[in-house]
Amino acid sequence: MKRRIAVAAGVTSAGAVLLLSGCGGTGTKGGTTGDIKLTAAEAVAKASEKTGQADTFKADLTATDSAKGGSVHATGQFRLRPTLQFNATLDNASKGGQSLSGLSGQAIFTGDTLYAKVPQQFSQFVGGGKPWVKISVAQAQQQSGVDIRGIINQIQQVDPAEQTKMFTASKDVRKVGGESVDGVQTTHYQGTVTVKEALQQLNAQQRADAQKWLDKAANSDKKMNFDLWVDSSNLPRKMVTKGTGGNGDTGTVTVLYRDYGKSFKVSAPPSDQVGELSLQGLFGHKN
Repeated sequence: MKRRIAVAAGVTSAGAVLLLSGCGGTGTKGGTTGDIKLTAAEAVAKASEKTGQADTFKADLTATDSAKGGSVHATGQFRLRPTLQFNATLDNASKGGQSLSGLSGQAIFTGDTLYAKVPQQFSQFVGGGKPWVKISVAQAQQQSGVDIRGIINQIQQVDPAEQTKMFTASKDVRKVGGESVDGVQTTHYQGTVTVKEALQQLNAQQRADAQKWLDKAANSDKKMNFDLWVDSSNLPRKMVTKGTGGNGDTGTVTVLYRDYGKSFKVSAPPSDQVGELSLQGLFGHKN
Protein backbone atom coordinates (compact mmCIF):
# COMPACT_ATOMS: atom_id res chain seq x y z
CA MET A 1 0.00 0.00 0.00
CA LYS A 2 1.33 3.41 -0.93
CA ARG A 3 1.27 6.61 1.04
CA ARG A 4 1.38 8.14 3.36
CA ILE A 5 0.50 11.22 4.96
CA ALA A 6 -2.01 11.86 7.12
CA VAL A 7 -5.01 13.84 6.76
CA ALA A 8 -7.59 12.11 4.59
CA ALA A 9 -11.03 13.41 3.84
CA GLY A 10 -14.01 11.57 2.56
CA VAL A 11 -17.70 11.46 2.51
CA THR A 12 -19.83 8.38 2.10
CA SER A 13 -23.04 9.74 0.81
CA ALA A 14 -25.84 7.61 2.13
CA GLY A 15 -23.71 6.93 5.11
CA ALA A 16 -22.00 10.20 4.77
CA VAL A 17 -19.38 11.34 7.16
CA LEU A 18 -16.50 13.73 6.82
CA LEU A 19 -13.35 11.85 7.69
CA LEU A 20 -10.28 13.86 8.62
CA SER A 21 -7.25 12.15 9.98
CA GLY A 22 -3.78 13.39 10.31
CA CYS A 23 -0.11 12.71 10.71
CA GLY A 24 2.17 14.66 11.14
CA GLY A 25 9.79 18.95 17.32
CA THR A 26 14.57 20.37 17.87
CA GLY A 27 15.61 23.40 16.00
CA THR A 28 17.80 26.19 17.26
CA LYS A 29 15.83 29.06 15.81
CA GLY A 30 12.82 29.97 17.86
CA GLY A 31 9.71 32.01 18.23
CA THR A 32 8.28 34.27 20.89
CA THR A 33 5.39 33.87 23.28
CA GLY A 34 4.90 37.25 24.89
CA ASP A 35 8.36 38.12 26.24
CA ILE A 36 9.45 34.48 26.47
CA LYS A 37 11.69 33.24 23.68
CA LEU A 38 11.08 29.62 22.71
CA THR A 39 13.04 27.24 20.53
CA ALA A 40 11.13 25.97 17.52
CA ALA A 41 10.58 22.62 19.25
CA GLU A 42 9.28 24.34 22.38
CA ALA A 43 6.96 26.50 20.30
CA VAL A 44 5.42 23.44 18.60
CA ALA A 45 4.98 21.73 21.98
CA LYS A 46 3.38 24.88 23.38
CA ALA A 47 0.99 25.03 20.44
CA SER A 48 -0.10 21.44 21.10
CA GLU A 49 -0.64 22.19 24.79
CA LYS A 50 -2.57 25.41 24.20
CA THR A 51 -4.71 23.96 21.43
CA GLY A 52 -5.67 21.08 23.70
CA GLN A 53 -7.66 23.59 25.74
CA ALA A 54 -9.83 24.59 22.75
CA ASP A 55 -12.93 22.41 22.48
CA THR A 56 -14.38 24.05 19.37
CA PHE A 57 -12.97 25.27 16.06
CA LYS A 58 -13.56 25.45 12.33
CA ALA A 59 -11.39 23.64 9.80
CA ASP A 60 -10.93 24.06 6.05
CA LEU A 61 -9.22 21.09 4.41
CA THR A 62 -7.70 20.61 0.96
CA ALA A 63 -6.04 17.31 0.02
CA THR A 64 -4.34 16.38 -3.25
CA ASP A 65 -2.85 13.12 -4.55
CA SER A 66 -0.46 13.28 -7.50
CA ALA A 67 -0.77 9.57 -8.33
CA LYS A 68 -4.47 9.67 -9.11
CA GLY A 69 -4.71 13.34 -9.96
CA GLY A 70 -7.28 13.66 -7.22
CA SER A 71 -8.25 16.44 -4.87
CA VAL A 72 -10.73 17.01 -2.08
CA HIS A 73 -11.95 20.16 -0.40
CA ALA A 74 -14.00 20.03 2.78
CA THR A 75 -15.00 22.37 5.58
CA GLY A 76 -16.37 21.71 9.01
CA GLN A 77 -17.28 23.09 12.40
CA PHE A 78 -16.30 20.83 15.29
CA ARG A 79 -16.93 20.45 18.99
CA LEU A 80 -14.67 17.78 20.48
CA ARG A 81 -15.75 17.91 24.11
CA PRO A 82 -17.65 16.98 26.21
CA THR A 83 -19.04 14.91 23.32
CA LEU A 84 -18.17 15.01 19.64
CA GLN A 85 -20.46 17.07 17.40
CA PHE A 86 -19.80 18.38 13.93
CA ASN A 87 -21.38 19.89 10.85
CA ALA A 88 -19.17 19.19 7.83
CA THR A 89 -19.41 19.62 4.07
CA LEU A 90 -17.44 18.00 1.28
CA ASP A 91 -17.94 20.56 -1.45
CA ASN A 92 -15.42 19.51 -4.07
CA ALA A 93 -13.87 16.17 -5.04
CA SER A 94 -12.10 15.14 -8.23
CA LYS A 95 -10.08 12.26 -9.65
CA GLY A 96 -7.97 12.31 -12.78
CA GLY A 97 -9.06 15.88 -13.36
CA GLN A 98 -12.73 14.89 -13.42
CA SER A 99 -15.18 16.22 -10.85
CA LEU A 100 -16.85 13.58 -8.67
CA SER A 101 -20.07 15.46 -8.03
CA GLY A 102 -21.72 12.38 -6.52
CA LEU A 103 -19.37 12.55 -3.55
CA SER A 104 -20.29 16.08 -2.54
CA GLY A 105 -22.49 16.30 0.48
CA GLN A 106 -23.10 17.38 4.03
CA ALA A 107 -22.92 15.41 7.26
CA ILE A 108 -24.14 16.31 10.74
CA PHE A 109 -23.26 14.32 13.83
CA THR A 110 -24.97 14.90 17.16
CA GLY A 111 -26.39 12.71 19.91
CA ASP A 112 -24.57 9.61 18.58
CA THR A 113 -26.59 9.93 15.37
CA LEU A 114 -25.30 10.71 11.90
CA TYR A 115 -27.43 12.75 9.46
CA ALA A 116 -26.34 12.83 5.84
CA LYS A 117 -27.53 14.60 2.72
CA VAL A 118 -28.42 11.87 0.24
CA PRO A 119 -27.14 12.04 -3.35
CA GLN A 120 -29.59 10.99 -6.04
CA GLN A 121 -27.96 7.62 -6.68
CA PHE A 122 -28.73 6.55 -3.11
CA SER A 123 -32.29 7.88 -2.89
CA GLN A 124 -33.74 4.39 -3.39
CA PHE A 125 -32.38 3.38 -0.01
CA VAL A 126 -34.14 6.18 1.89
CA GLY A 127 -37.76 5.97 2.92
CA GLY A 128 -40.10 8.66 1.58
CA GLY A 129 -37.51 10.13 -0.77
CA LYS A 130 -36.35 12.50 1.95
CA PRO A 131 -33.25 14.64 1.33
CA TRP A 132 -31.63 13.61 4.62
CA VAL A 133 -30.99 10.20 6.08
CA LYS A 134 -30.66 9.33 9.76
CA ILE A 135 -28.23 6.64 10.86
CA SER A 136 -27.84 5.41 14.41
CA VAL A 137 -24.19 4.54 14.93
CA ALA A 138 -25.07 1.51 17.09
CA GLN A 139 -27.76 0.34 14.65
CA ALA A 140 -25.41 0.52 11.68
CA GLN A 141 -22.90 -1.69 13.47
CA GLN A 142 -25.56 -4.22 14.45
CA GLN A 143 -27.39 -4.49 11.15
CA SER A 144 -24.58 -4.14 8.63
CA GLY A 145 -21.35 -4.81 10.46
CA VAL A 146 -20.06 -1.46 9.20
CA ASP A 147 -17.92 0.19 11.86
CA ILE A 148 -19.33 3.70 11.59
CA ARG A 149 -18.23 4.31 15.18
CA GLY A 150 -14.66 3.70 14.10
CA ILE A 151 -15.06 6.19 11.26
CA ILE A 152 -16.64 8.75 13.55
CA ASN A 153 -13.73 8.35 15.97
CA GLN A 154 -11.39 9.41 13.18
CA ILE A 155 -13.08 12.79 13.12
CA GLN A 156 -11.34 13.56 16.39
CA GLN A 157 -8.03 13.44 14.58
CA VAL A 158 -8.80 16.75 12.96
CA ASP A 159 -8.06 18.05 16.45
CA PRO A 160 -5.14 20.48 15.92
CA ALA A 161 -3.81 19.56 19.38
CA GLU A 162 -3.32 15.98 18.23
CA GLN A 163 -1.78 17.12 14.96
CA THR A 164 0.78 19.36 16.65
CA LYS A 165 1.52 16.69 19.25
CA MET A 166 2.64 14.41 16.44
CA PHE A 167 4.84 17.16 15.03
CA THR A 168 6.76 17.32 18.32
CA ALA A 169 8.55 14.12 17.25
CA SER A 170 10.48 16.16 14.68
CA LYS A 171 14.21 16.49 15.31
CA ASP A 172 14.79 19.24 12.76
CA VAL A 173 11.89 21.66 13.23
CA ARG A 174 12.94 25.27 12.70
CA LYS A 175 11.50 28.74 12.49
CA VAL A 176 11.05 30.04 8.95
CA GLY A 177 9.73 33.53 9.67
CA GLY A 178 6.61 35.59 10.25
CA GLU A 179 3.66 35.41 7.85
CA SER A 180 0.01 36.46 7.69
CA VAL A 181 -2.64 33.71 7.50
CA ASP A 182 -6.24 34.82 6.93
CA GLY A 183 -5.25 38.28 8.13
CA VAL A 184 -3.70 36.95 11.36
CA GLN A 185 0.02 37.39 12.00
CA THR A 186 1.71 34.02 12.58
CA THR A 187 5.10 32.42 13.02
CA HIS A 188 5.93 29.79 10.42
CA TYR A 189 7.71 26.57 11.49
CA GLN A 190 8.95 23.80 9.24
CA GLY A 191 10.30 20.30 9.82
CA THR A 192 10.13 16.60 9.05
CA VAL A 193 8.84 13.56 10.93
CA THR A 194 8.25 9.91 10.14
CA VAL A 195 4.81 8.34 10.46
CA LYS A 196 6.18 5.90 13.02
CA GLU A 197 7.70 8.66 15.16
CA ALA A 198 4.56 10.77 14.91
CA LEU A 199 2.26 7.97 16.07
CA GLN A 200 4.48 7.28 19.06
CA GLN A 201 3.55 10.70 20.43
CA LEU A 202 -0.12 9.70 20.78
CA ASN A 203 -1.77 7.83 23.59
CA ALA A 204 -2.71 4.18 23.07
CA GLN A 205 -6.30 4.83 21.94
CA GLN A 206 -5.38 7.64 19.55
CA ARG A 207 -2.60 5.52 18.07
CA ALA A 208 -4.89 2.51 17.62
CA ASP A 209 -7.51 4.66 15.84
CA ALA A 210 -4.92 6.15 13.51
CA GLN A 211 -3.34 2.81 12.66
CA LYS A 212 -6.66 1.45 11.42
CA TRP A 213 -6.44 3.88 8.53
CA LEU A 214 -2.71 4.10 8.01
CA ASP A 215 -2.32 0.31 7.65
CA LYS A 216 1.30 -0.63 6.79
CA ALA A 217 2.30 3.01 6.65
CA ALA A 218 1.94 3.13 10.44
CA ASN A 219 5.40 1.58 10.77
CA SER A 220 6.93 3.63 7.99
CA ASP A 221 10.29 5.33 8.47
CA LYS A 222 9.63 7.51 5.45
CA LYS A 223 9.80 11.17 6.31
CA MET A 224 6.95 13.57 5.86
CA ASN A 225 7.46 17.30 5.54
CA PHE A 226 5.29 19.62 7.57
CA ASP A 227 4.73 23.35 7.85
CA LEU A 228 2.95 24.89 10.83
CA TRP A 229 1.78 28.48 11.26
CA VAL A 230 1.11 29.51 14.88
CA ASP A 231 -0.47 32.78 16.05
CA SER A 232 0.52 34.91 19.05
CA SER A 233 -1.81 32.89 21.29
CA ASN A 234 0.08 29.69 20.38
CA LEU A 235 -2.85 28.40 18.33
CA PRO A 236 -2.23 26.72 14.96
CA ARG A 237 -3.74 28.65 12.06
CA LYS A 238 -2.46 26.55 9.19
CA MET A 239 -0.87 23.13 8.71
CA VAL A 240 0.56 21.56 5.57
CA THR A 241 1.84 17.97 5.40
CA LYS A 242 3.51 16.41 2.37
CA GLY A 243 4.50 12.80 1.85
CA THR A 244 5.94 10.62 -0.92
CA GLY A 245 4.83 7.06 -1.56
CA GLY A 246 6.91 4.10 -2.73
CA ASN A 247 6.16 4.85 -6.39
CA GLY A 248 7.21 8.46 -6.06
CA ASP A 249 3.65 9.80 -5.94
CA THR A 250 3.09 12.65 -3.54
CA GLY A 251 0.20 13.78 -1.40
CA THR A 252 -0.35 17.16 0.19
CA VAL A 253 -2.86 18.13 2.85
CA THR A 254 -3.53 21.72 3.87
CA VAL A 255 -5.74 22.60 6.84
CA LEU A 256 -6.73 26.11 7.88
CA TYR A 257 -8.05 26.59 11.43
CA ARG A 258 -10.09 29.43 12.89
CA ASP A 259 -12.77 30.34 15.47
CA TYR A 260 -11.12 28.52 18.35
CA GLY A 261 -13.30 28.36 21.45
CA LYS A 262 -16.33 29.97 19.84
CA SER A 263 -19.61 28.39 20.86
CA PHE A 264 -21.97 27.10 18.19
CA LYS A 265 -24.92 24.77 17.98
CA VAL A 266 -25.14 21.60 15.91
CA SER A 267 -28.78 20.86 15.13
CA ALA A 268 -30.33 17.88 13.42
CA PRO A 269 -32.21 18.59 10.15
CA PRO A 270 -35.99 19.16 10.45
CA SER A 271 -37.68 15.84 11.19
CA ASP A 272 -39.95 16.08 8.14
CA GLN A 273 -36.86 16.19 5.93
CA VAL A 274 -35.31 13.04 7.39
CA GLY A 275 -35.92 9.47 6.21
CA GLU A 276 -34.71 6.10 7.41
CA LEU A 277 -31.88 4.33 5.61
CA SER A 278 -32.34 0.72 4.57
CA LEU A 279 -29.01 -0.65 5.77
CA GLN A 280 -29.80 -4.15 4.48
CA GLY A 281 -30.49 -2.73 1.05
CA LEU A 282 -27.39 -0.58 1.02
CA PHE A 283 -24.88 -2.98 2.55
CA GLY A 284 -26.60 -6.32 2.09
CA HIS A 285 -28.32 -8.34 4.80
CA LYS A 286 -26.00 -9.62 7.51
CA ASN A 287 -27.04 -12.74 9.37
